[in-house]
Amino acid sequence: MRRFAIGCAALVVGTLLIPGVVAVTIAQDESSWMRVDILQVLPRELDDFIEMQLEEVNPALQRAGVPWRSAWRTAEFGNTYERLFVTPMESLAELDFGGPLARVLEPDRLARIADRVRRTLSSRQSYAVRYRPDLSVESDDVSGLSLAWITSVQVAPGRTADWEAFLLENLPRFQGADVVFGVYERVWGPGPSVWQIVENHASFGELDRPTILQRTFGERADEVASRLAGVLLSVERSVLRYDPELSFSAAVP
Repeated sequence: MRRFAIGCAALVVGTLLIPGVVAVTIAQDESSWMRVDILQVLPRELDDFIEMQLEEVNPALQRAGVPWRSAWRTAEFGNTYERLFVTPMESLAELDFGGPLARVLEPDRLARIADRVRRTLSSRQSYAVRYRPDLSVESDDVSGLSLAWITSVQVAPGRTADWEAFLLENLPRFQGADVVFGVYERVWGPGPSVWQIVENHASFGELDRPTILQRTFGERADEVASRLAGVLLSVERSVLRYDPELSFSAAVP
């Protein structure tokens, strides 16, 4: 198991699974593709939304063989009624057949469920995100890490190779500094091309720690960051909290 959420969120994007040891894991060994759905729930419909996820959506996904689904919510700062779900995809080809729900639900029932869920939302955004293990620093220690610190960066057009080269070149330094993070690439979906760097933490107090660059390069952090001028157009930080009620994993009976 890997020590990141996303999937954050956005990260990204991820993560997205079960209480306890693997609660903040959203990237799995078998597939690097994940679907990320960011939902804005109408406050008056929150109870109905949760009921639908627990009684209809999650059981259907499990019957379809989806191994896990990771749910996240805004942690203190942001839209209180935003929910983020991450599920793995065997490949993008599964979407040609309507996705996992279409495999186990009759068309009429699927339409009724989709309509009822739609009535609980004010908006919905969906993304295809790819986990990049070649650019990440992993750890098996995931116990109690229920907060995901997500740094979303927008890479300038034509500079993706420079961004990847920076991460790859400095992986030994990151590993030597004992920093752990997952890198997720948002490939398909609305908005600009975004990469998400996800760290997991047990408390808000841990968010006072220096950034990855500061922990890795110390006094040279500003100098190193200047190398990314022109490569990165924007940087945005957010914090998500794992939602065990709306998550599931086949690893638990």
